[in-house]
Amino acid sequence: MSLSLYQYSQLCIIVETMVCSLCLLHIGNAKIKESSWIKQVKWYMAAVLFQVSVITAVQYAFSMSVTHPREDTALNITMLYLSTILLSMAFLPLASESHITRTRLSITIAVFLFCDALAWLSTFVGDSLSSILIVASLAVYLFELVRVSIVFMVNYRVLKSRERITGSDEDTRMSYLDVLARCVVLLSLFALLYIFLVLLSPQARAFHNFAMLITWAYMFVSFVNVLINYNPSIEESVAKNTENQRIVDSSAPHLPSVIESKIEAWVGEKSYCQQGVTMNQLAALLGSNRTYLSQFINSRYGCNFNAWLNKLRIDEAKRMMLESPTLSLDKVALAVGFASKSHFMSSFKSMEGITPGQWREKHS
Repeated sequence: MSLSLYQYSQLCIIVETMVCSLCLLHIGNAKIKESSWIKQVKWYMAAVLFQVSVITAVQYAFSMSVTHPREDTALNITMLYLSTILLSMAFLPLASESHITRTRLSITIAVFLFCDALAWLSTFVGDSLSSILIVASLAVYLFELVRVSIVFMVNYRVLKSRERITGSDEDTRMSYLDVLARCVVLLSLFALLYIFLVLLSPQARAFHNFAMLITWAYMFVSFVNVLINYNPSIEESVAKNTENQRIVDSSAPHLPSVIESKIEAWVGEKSYCQQGVTMNQLAALLGSNRTYLSQFINSRYGCNFNAWLNKLRIDEAKRMMLESPTLSLDKVALAVGFASKSHFMSSFKSMEGITPGQWREKHS
């Protein structure tokens, strides 16, 4: 029996999402046990991929797009709602920890059940009323999708503007949020597209399925990269080293010349390559305070603390890439103090305009 284009797309989705789901359950970094947020995202993402695979398998096994088109549409809407709710529960707490409360979760589930009931009710009524119920269900979904996307992006921008502890768990979470922001845009785009395709022929929806294959693959690879390269904050060890290396100058701790000479010594020792370096720790090491150090860095180097620290690390990364052309970017990133390869690459491209790999090729 020859398969249609839609059935081929279903098979691809079944295989890809099931494999990715199982891989997420087994792939990891031993250190993730120290971080609740990364475990939470991992389980929710695995659940999303698994339910997509199972529902699509049911649709494929019974050829529902041909034999039971209304039920097929209702199942698609159920899958759409489940994916949105699970991904919201995984992603929103990363951007806004206060957003997922018991009340809000109860309301979201109630809305989901109501809209899903409309979709399944459409399978028992006439064609005209069926279309009205489907449109009503999708209209409510569209409102919820826009609301969730706005909440995520607004909180993401607020977090993006804050100063973070470089190399900390919060910094790692922010680097993953950078990836999530792009995923949210992609998923929202495809969800909106599906709303207009749901009533069309299966062949038209096949192209949507193939596009979603790319999106699922991108999310999976991005998150696995976080899992593999995840390195929890080691603030305690950094603080301990700070105590052992503290430099105290009680006579004139805030003179620019004194601060500058101490910073030059700190940079000369490449202490910026330690993970978990914070402005408070550096200020204590220099015998100064956070406010004065921040003002000095802004005045002397024309940027804030994080930008200055990233520049030092990227300059060191360039030196390492020139001296050791075969050294992997993963090792370079960790050696200069970045929490992950993805954070290193995004910071490098933001500063240099090209990726580390392209820079290495250009200067090799």
